[in-house]
Amino acid sequence: MELKFEFSKDFEFKRVERTLEKFDWYDSQGYGPRLPRGITKDSSDEEIKKQISLEFDEKRYLEVRDWISSDFSKIKNKLETKLKKIFGKEIPDEYIVYLTDYGVGGSYNLPNIVIFNINSKKGFKTVVHEIVHLIIEEWITKYEIQHWEKERIVDSILNSEEFDFLDYNHWQRNYRNTEGYIDSLFKELFSKNKDNFFSKIGEIRPKSN
Repeated sequence: MELKFEFSKDFEFKRVERTLEKFDWYDSQGYGPRLPRGITKDSSDEEIKKQISLEFDEKRYLEVRDWISSDFSKIKNKLETKLKKIFGKEIPDEYIVYLTDYGVGGSYNLPNIVIFNINSKKGFKTVVHEIVHLIIEEWITKYEIQHWEKERIVDSILNSEEFDFLDYNHWQRNYRNTEGYIDSLFKELFSKNKDNFFSKIGEIRPKSN
């Protein structure tokens, strides 16, 4: 499993565009996405591009690339082995990591794209978090798993004993009470039958969700 890093002003513009499109949703979920200084939903494309150019510092991206690459190289073989064992399927040989100065801490796009915010302090652990999202996305889509449910599931996976070599040790501040029903189901079914685990979530989800 290898990581290929990309970054550019063009990608930053697309990232800011996408962040502005989803800004209300991010705000409703308690996220605080980063935008270029002075940029709002009313800013023109030219204003956004100009501010991105002013803030773009290639050295920062290269430093983060080298930091993540170094840390990831130490765990990548064991990580790949564990992921194949736990999920019982092949995973991509390469993940493309787009480095960005904007938006939230991490995102993902199928089939193998990870987006990492260079302001994040979690480094390779965020990359691994997004990789697990990519691996389980087929179940997320098939069984219509909600946002905070999938976040609790990914963090439960990475905090499990199987992944103790990562020293992941991260839980988000607020899972919107999904842990109340996800945790017991995860403990009971996840390691036994993934389809059964994901399919049951909709059945036990409180109606208020």
